[in-house]
Amino acid sequence: MIYLVYGEQFPLVSKRVKKLITSILPDGIDEFNYVRFNAKEVTVQEIAYECSLLPFGDRKVIRVDNPYFLGSIKERISIEKDQEYKELVKYIENPNDMVDIIFVLESKSVNKKNEIYKLIEKHGKVLFEEGLSLDTLSQTGRIYFQRKGVDISEEALKLLLERTGDNVSLFIQEADKLALYKKTIGVDEVHEMVPIPLEQNAFIICDSLITNQINKAIKTYRDLLILKEEPVRLVALLATQFRLYAQISYLYSIEKNNQEDIATLLKIHPYRVKLMCRNLVRISYFQLLNVIENLYQLDSKIKSMEIDPIIGLELFLVNFNNVREKKD
Repeated sequence: MIYLVYGEQFPLVSKRVKKLITSILPDGIDEFNYVRFNAKEVTVQEIAYECSLLPFGDRKVIRVDNPYFLGSIKERISIEKDQEYKELVKYIENPNDMVDIIFVLESKSVNKKNEIYKLIEKHGKVLFEEGLSLDTLSQTGRIYFQRKGVDISEEALKLLLERTGDNVSLFIQEADKLALYKKTIGVDEVHEMVPIPLEQNAFIICDSLITNQINKAIKTYRDLLILKEEPVRLVALLATQFRLYAQISYLYSIEKNNQEDIATLLKIHPYRVKLMCRNLVRISYFQLLNVIENLYQLDSKIKSMEIDPIIGLELFLVNFNNVREKKD
């Protein structure tokens, strides 16, 4: 059988793959029944050749990590010039019945127009691993700390989840750091040890602007400057955030889609859609387009050195209510 397992949260993808391998090889893996490749380092023809070889036992599993050619984002990989995809296509069309191949991709989306993807879908199985809801992650997180012998308060766990979002890898990383720091974790420890991600700061600024908390947005921005964050990068993140708001606004306010369908269409967490929909009563789709256009112009002026990046972005924040109405 040929499998493609993909998802944005790699710990969940990895867990699914391990379960799959265990079901195929219940007696465990060894050098004779298990081969692991990195598709960014090994050509597809080498992978196809290994798949064509008979196993020493009943079955053989070949795991292929980073099959970048199946992703929706085009990457520049040095090995690409040596790839002969027709060899992999031929194998998938006529696979070895004693060999299972598992493609493992860390991505929230795949290129469904790709010939190899279509063949896997036709001849094998495509498994998408969805992220955990915040409620599930909260329950799992509590158990995670208990297993490490750490007592964390409900408020501290809530704050930790606010700072890591639904990113399971980031949650594990920060949870491990806290567990090494102290065996009793409160809000103060989370504030001290877990930084607010830049992407979340961008969301805070965006949210503050839409809800007319301009002073809060400016304070957050100035705090980021103290931490040596680049205004140009923040402009890009704000533009991304407002574009997402515009997409959700169009689908929710104009197309009248429900929040669950929007989350599926945009491939983002339902909780995030819920939070953003709450603010759509404060800003229209067309006002969002004005904001995005202004950010594009600001980015162009910064890159052409017509305006100082720090001053330019602060002026955008100060004048946000005029910007959304497209007033000078």
